[in-house]
Amino acid sequence: MRARAAAALPAILLLASACASTFHPVTAPDAARALDAWTRAIRDADLGKDANLLYDAVVSQGVASTRGTLAVRLRGERVEASLAGPFGAPLATYADGQLRGEKIASVAIAPRQLRALLAGVWSGEAPEVRGQRSGQALLVWSGSDAARGVLDLAQGRLVRLSVSGPQGEIEARYAGPWTPWPGAVVIDEKRLGSRLKLRLLSREPSA
Repeated sequence: MRARAAAALPAILLLASACASTFHPVTAPDAARALDAWTRAIRDADLGKDANLLYDAVVSQGVASTRGTLAVRLRGERVEASLAGPFGAPLATYADGQLRGEKIASVAIAPRQLRALLAGVWSGEAPEVRGQRSGQALLVWSGSDAARGVLDLAQGRLVRLSVSGPQGEIEARYAGPWTPWPGAVVIDEKRLGSRLKLRLLSREPSA
């Protein structure tokens, strides 16, 4: 087993090096442009506002998948959600940082992280601009709020966001339209191989 792992190590290091090399060093003007675009994205997302969201959702783990409608309630720092089937049958719930369902293993996502993943932004301190490529910038947040994001500079929107969760890395990928939250989100929890595919149906301020 050790010999096999040792043999695989050079390939892993080579892959990591190749991924890192896709982003090139950033100049000071380019970094300022990226941070300006990021500031506008944070402002537009308005993360602190309470809201109700409705998604068409597919939850999958391995070969098993469940489809339904995901209703999300954002109330201050609290996030609650419920996944219902075609006829309203409860399939899964999200509360206290856990997504639970009869046919899926429990997935841990902190409420603040889930809100940010759905919004397509990452709050906290301003990120460091670590690189650029083909109209995109690599943003990195360090410390207790460690995260990495790939920002489309022309649109001023993230196309990808990775954060560290209780069970390991969680990555979200985004597509439009943005209103201002992304219209389509795919969230992957890497350790369990869980995937949540969401299509935004509506987002309304709470009464």
